[in-house]
Amino acid sequence: MPVSIGLRTLVVLAMLAQVAFSQTSLASRVLIVYSPTDSNSTAVAAHYQTARGVPNANLCSISAPTAPNISYADYVSLIRTPVRGCLNSVGPQNILYILLAYLRPLDVQASATQAFAVDSFLADIWDQYATQFFTIPTAVHRYYAESQSQGNAFIPFQSLAAYRATARSQLIYSVWRLDGATPALALAQVDNVTAAMASGGLPISQVVGSSPNACVDLTASPVGVPDSGYTTGNWDLYRQAGFLTAANEFNVVVDSLGTSFGVAPSPNCLNTGLYAGWYNYGSYNNAFSWEKGSIGWDLDSGALADTRSGPWWGANAIAQGVSVTSGPMAEPYLEGLARPAVVRNLLEGANVGDAFLRNTRWLKWMIVNVGDPLYQPFPGGVAPFNIAATANSMSVFLNQSTFRDYVAGTPVAVTVSLASPAPSGGLTMELTTSGAGLSLPSSVTIPAGATSATVGVTTNNVTSESDVQVTATAGSIAATNTISVYPLLSGAGFASNPATGGGMLQAAVSLNGNAPIGGVVVQLSSDTPAVASVPASVTIPAGLTQATFNIATTAVAANTTVNITSSYAGASNTAALTITP
Repeated sequence: MPVSIGLRTLVVLAMLAQVAFSQTSLASRVLIVYSPTDSNSTAVAAHYQTARGVPNANLCSISAPTAPNISYADYVSLIRTPVRGCLNSVGPQNILYILLAYLRPLDVQASATQAFAVDSFLADIWDQYATQFFTIPTAVHRYYAESQSQGNAFIPFQSLAAYRATARSQLIYSVWRLDGATPALALAQVDNVTAAMASGGLPISQVVGSSPNACVDLTASPVGVPDSGYTTGNWDLYRQAGFLTAANEFNVVVDSLGTSFGVAPSPNCLNTGLYAGWYNYGSYNNAFSWEKGSIGWDLDSGALADTRSGPWWGANAIAQGVSVTSGPMAEPYLEGLARPAVVRNLLEGANVGDAFLRNTRWLKWMIVNVGDPLYQPFPGGVAPFNIAATANSMSVFLNQSTFRDYVAGTPVAVTVSLASPAPSGGLTMELTTSGAGLSLPSSVTIPAGATSATVGVTTNNVTSESDVQVTATAGSIAATNTISVYPLLSGAGFASNPATGGGMLQAAVSLNGNAPIGGVVVQLSSDTPAVASVPASVTIPAGLTQATFNIATTAVAANTTVNITSSYAGASNTAALTITP
């Protein structure tokens, strides 16, 4: 059963002085950005400043356009430059959170073909993380903490303030906005979390004497399935449900029926204190009754495509009273969405501003956060997350990287961790795999008194992507994680496609990693050599990932498709090339 109201009240009273000091201190590290010509923006900014005690010096006035979209040039002149000026006035290092008070625009047209979130660009306003990305980000920001949900491996929480005090920190910000279809909704986002924190932090239940519901919506149970591809989303949600159950602060409702809350046979989620689920693209089921201080977000590609209108999940959740939400304004890829340790960090005592930034992999990308970044639903944390709690886990590392995708032939370190020290004589755990893509020892021994041990694993040659689960067991103790192994060969690509027949066309063959010592000889073939002929092979020198070659084409009377196949070590890839008259 949840902690009784009386006991929780005693705990809250014992922490009030500390929490009040913490929040007052952080209020001086919020920059409120508003438009003085917009009475709604001005009113929301003033309301938040009063509620949180933000200094007057931290008010930043800009002439923001009212349209939802902005060109990159206008973003630089009308938003980035004046906000940089405000940051310089109060000291860039002194600010942790940037709050947009009922402002437009939402999207910045950073390239000819793609728009990104204004908020996400402001998070890296000094370009210390990246200039911008055009297809998909190639690096994570340094405050991000990688999660491995199936392995139950999570990096300990660190506040944004503590991170900023480290030697190699990037000057990035947690950017939030108070927004919604009406200014009243933005004001309510402030009032509702203020009321929740005044009562101890947990969202206030409308049912007297009862805890609010925490609803987690999976498309299916991931147990027994590799943590790879879209199953990673289900593993993330599954682990969040485990955190919430262990904390015992909510009535936890887990739905893995494949339908959304409110769609039969799935139940509704009333008295909602927290929701995390997927995939409700362009739709919102009115299956929730949001509590004061509620937090809810949906993993879909357009949850906040517009914060004020439309069919989008986030806009409708805001209209129905959710206090905090997060989501993308355009396709973020699953990797770009908030990870499961958001919930874990909140249970550890984090505010939402820190928790969401720490668990969102990329900046200058698609994510928009709505609500008060200083909101702490669990000030001081709750057991077992308010101490350095540990659990049986398995983590996979390569040169400090925690991605679990590796090219064949790569040595990988696998660490098995215990929730408590190994007994006298140590603990030997049997190691097994679900496939032939890995070579590993038959067991690993954790020394007496130690809590972890690391073994080396080698990825074997594979002919196609192989998701291999590694399991360590000793009696009732078990930990499992997934390693995805890819063939060294990637495939062929063409300088132009389609290409006009009758000349030479440049092409290239690529690898998923660097060629080993001695290089790699890739075999090539064409199914229609009379139209497009290729050399028998091409060599990629050691240390490189690509080599070019020429394709000799002949004139054709009609569009002709030719399949060019590249092969190496049993793996093959076929690319279709169209030859035109």
